[in-house]
Parts: sequence; structure tokens; C-alpha cells
Amino acid sequence: TTLVAALGSLVFALYQPSIYKAEALLLPPKSKDIQSLNIHGVQEIAVAPVKIFEDFKKGLSSRILQKKFINEFELMEILAGERTVETRDEEIYENFAEMFKIENVGGGISISIELLDPNDAAQWTNDYVNFMDTETISQIVDQLKNSITNQIRNIEYTIASKRELAQRRRSDQIL
Repeated sequence: TTLVAALGSLVFALYQPSIYKAEALLLPPKSKDIQSLNIHGVQEIAVAPVKIFEDFKKGLSSRILQKKFINEFELMEILAGERTVETRDEEIYENFAEMFKIENVGGGISISIELLDPNDAAQWTNDYVNFMDTETISQIVDQLKNSITNQIRNIEYTIASKRELAQRRRSDQIL
């Protein structure tokens, strides 16, 4: 019985396809890594490494960014290989979200995927991390631009109101 069970498990193991896991371990950025995002002399716009890493982690699980990744890298056909009429795009996006495992590891995070092809697993992991990094930086730069624009408006409003006040004082003195 033991011999039959051992042979059966050996045959089963030999006929199973190999599954390869690609994993990326990411640590939060250091202050010097994000130095270019901090604007000197403007303290309201300081960017902290912790905030950037939190934004990055949120982006990893964002369905909108996952859809954008799938469309940008043209993965829909690969992910929907056995697509039927009943299969909706949302199901494909949900399956994709479940493919990537995101876990907290110490102070950083681990992103992994398991696929039948080791090259595809490594490529998808690298592309996913790079894409999310680019999107996170893009969002932070947009936030900085909006913050700077708002500060400019506030300064212009302050200048305009002080000019108006000075004009009124001059008019009062003339009268």
C-alpha cells in the first residue's frame, strides 16, 4: 500500500505543471530618495517618505490602477484566454487582483505572483512595481502642482487685498 501510494504521488507530481513564483521586496524610500520632490522654502508642500510609501501601497490595491496596468500592457487577451460570452471584464480584473499577493514584511512590503512561466512571472512583477512607482510619483507631482497653484492664488489674493486696502487708505487720507 505504501509503495503504491508513493508511486501514485510520484506520477502525480511528475505530471503537474511547474509553478514559478516571482517576488519583489520593497522598502520605504529614504529622505534623500525623495529630495527632488521637496520644495525648499515652502514648508506646506513638504513630502514625507512615509506618505509616499503609503500612497504606493494604496496604489498597489487600487482597481483603477490595476485596470490601467492591464490595458497599458495589453494583458486582457492573456488573462481572458478561456473567455466565454458570460465572462465579464470585471471578473477578469478581479482574477488579476487575486494573482498578486501583497503582504507587509517588516517595514516594507512583498509583492509576488505565481505563474507557469518564470520569465512571465518576473516580467509581470517588475512591470507592475515600475508601473505603480511611476503612477505614485505622477500623483504626488500632481498634488504638489495643485498645492503650489493654490498657494500662488492665495498669495495673489493677499497681494490684491492689501493693494485694495492701501488704495482705500490713500483715498481716505486724500479726503
